[in-house]
Amino acid sequence: MRHRTGPWHTSRVLLVCGALAAAVATPAALDGTASAAPAATAAVVDNGGTQLSHRAANVTGALGVTFGFETSTIAGGPYTNQGNTIYNLPLYQAAGQPSSQFWLDAVEQLVTAGVDFVAVDTRGYVPGSAVPNGGGDPRELTQLVAAINQAGAADKLKIAAFDDTPASMTDKKNQVKHHTGGYDPVFDMGDTTGAGEGGYQYLWDNDLKAFFQAVPDNLLYKVGGRPLVYLWSDNSFAFGNQGGGHSAAMLSYVRSQAQAQFGENPYFVTDQSWIANDPAVASVADGQDAWFGVPSPTYTNDTLNGHAFGATVPGFHFVTGSSNMVIDPNHGQTLVGDLANTVGKGDDLTLVEGFTDWLENAALWRTENAPYATTQRDYPGQDLNILRRYSKAPFPGTLTVQAETADSATDTTAGNDFGVYRADSLDVQTTTDTGGGWNVGLIATGESEQWNEVPLQNTEDLTVRVATPNPGTQLRFVVDGVAGSTVTVPNTGGWQTWQTIDAGTFQFQPGTYHTVRIEYPNGGLNVNWWRATAS
Repeated sequence: MRHRTGPWHTSRVLLVCGALAAAVATPAALDGTASAAPAATAAVVDNGGTQLSHRAANVTGALGVTFGFETSTIAGGPYTNQGNTIYNLPLYQAAGQPSSQFWLDAVEQLVTAGVDFVAVDTRGYVPGSAVPNGGGDPRELTQLVAAINQAGAADKLKIAAFDDTPASMTDKKNQVKHHTGGYDPVFDMGDTTGAGEGGYQYLWDNDLKAFFQAVPDNLLYKVGGRPLVYLWSDNSFAFGNQGGGHSAAMLSYVRSQAQAQFGENPYFVTDQSWIANDPAVASVADGQDAWFGVPSPTYTNDTLNGHAFGATVPGFHFVTGSSNMVIDPNHGQTLVGDLANTVGKGDDLTLVEGFTDWLENAALWRTENAPYATTQRDYPGQDLNILRRYSKAPFPGTLTVQAETADSATDTTAGNDFGVYRADSLDVQTTTDTGGGWNVGLIATGESEQWNEVPLQNTEDLTVRVATPNPGTQLRFVVDGVAGSTVTVPNTGGWQTWQTIDAGTFQFQPGTYHTVRIEYPNGGLNVNWWRATAS
């Protein structure tokens, strides 16, 4: 069962944020042609690195994450929830920035994580309301679509729906009929028109229809050619009259409308409560999940129609008043174990709560650069790296790492000189390079950026996207303490005139993860991203 920690609008946050951290499959819009290559040298051999668990090659199930887009999440705060201590605050500082930048950063992180789909937490809207009508307004998803296209990631990231049914149906019905919101009176599943305390329009017209209007067909995540739609609980805290075929009839109606209006036949995965409350749902739903428990089980596997469905969470912490709901993330090992027992056990679909769920300390995004006691993560990109390990490409053939996403940095000046993206001393500015986003700027002599647990194996060619009006600036890669060649960066013609340069070749052991640092022996340049390409 899904756990509530307060009013619907603050109890559950599911995904989004920033400018993707460690390695990501290269978006086409960010491709650069390498130039200014140094003289050919032998590959630098690094026999170090770490062996970590990851998805086996014969495992084919899909991996997705839930993604809540509440107003405070997109706005960068306030990060408060009924007195609960908030640990995993984001690295990306969204406050004061355009919402389009929040979505662009979110896409980068999702692509970095290697997930097959992002299941956006839809909560419907009140007819006639401005956009957004609170968190989860599906009409707002046009911004996610725009960000995916801007990043050139349409072939890498797809969108599913995760319908927060108590919010989209019961709460919205009570806003419309009683001008109150909340879950009392409960939603009558037997009322088809809304004459009483129900109405199919809340799930279809004011919710999933808007989802299909916002998300084009080419960006829908599909199972066997059918768009994936998760539906959360229809239990008695928010619903009544579910049995007798009533819940099944509602799903059949939604399916018929999606087919008639959009030519789409939804692949419904329901919370187990749907079939428990109305056995007729088994003939309409395509799958079901059992969610997770607090404090246990931290993962579940469920089956329907011969397919297996996993659900899990990286951690959970809601402690306030009489509530004491905790799942210890255990330095990332809870998520590792849960993915090994869902993805790794061959579940056809695995869904992880909750990419942006800072409200319950279940967020998967890059956290702020702070000690474990503050973030409950060992380093900012830890959960993204764990997700990628259980993605379909734990060792991507092409890995692009955004400079602003460094897990740690050595900077010679206090504070972020440009005041965007992150709150520590790394100097990050908005870039005008292809694809947009951010770059690290005003890099001085002696500075460096570092990333942890980067998947690199066999022979990897390294390139860097640079800009500088200065001659003679220098950089070098140091991997696991092994230094590569020092590369002289050409004068590109300006601080935002970008060029991709070769930065050497490394040889690694198969299936290993590494600490990668870029050092700057002679500063005076900007860096947008670096890339490792298997050769």
